Amino acid sequence: MPGNPSPNPVVSTSPPARDTRLRYRAVPFLVLVLAEILVGNQLAVVSSPYPVGYLAAHVGLSIALIVWGGYLVVTAYQMRRVLARVLSGLCFGPVVIATLSGTVFLLGGGSQAALYAMEGFGGLAFLGSILLILWGSFPSSGPTSGTA
Repeated sequence: MPGNPSPNPVVSTSPPARDTRLRYRAVPFLVLVLAEILVGNQLAVVSSPYPVGYLAAHVGLSIALIVWGGYLVVTAYQMRRVLARVLSGLCFGPVVIATLSGTVFLLGGGSQAALYAMEGFGGLAFLGSILLILWGSFPSSGPTSGTA
């Protein structure tokens, strides 16, 4: 029919744009992880009995990291990008495990296994935050699901 054109979907050949929201939100997470590591190192230097101020700062930073890590995960799921989801999980998961390990260390009489777990998972969260800053804004290679 000459008056009724056939519907042609517009296909874009340009690569998807970068979404840098997650990259910039990972920077404060990295700063918090570094502060947490520094306060933890100071606690290791002074040893038990731990000064209340250092211990309170360590616990407060840990809670802030859990909250901010959860925020990173929510942001990554809103972006609908697999790499962003994996990297934000690499920030959030280790922070939760390190916090639980720290709780076991503090309440369990200074268990060496809990100490090593706390340090190891803290280092993994540090690595995750660096990777999230570097690669968190890369678009997916394929089409995103549920685009609006």
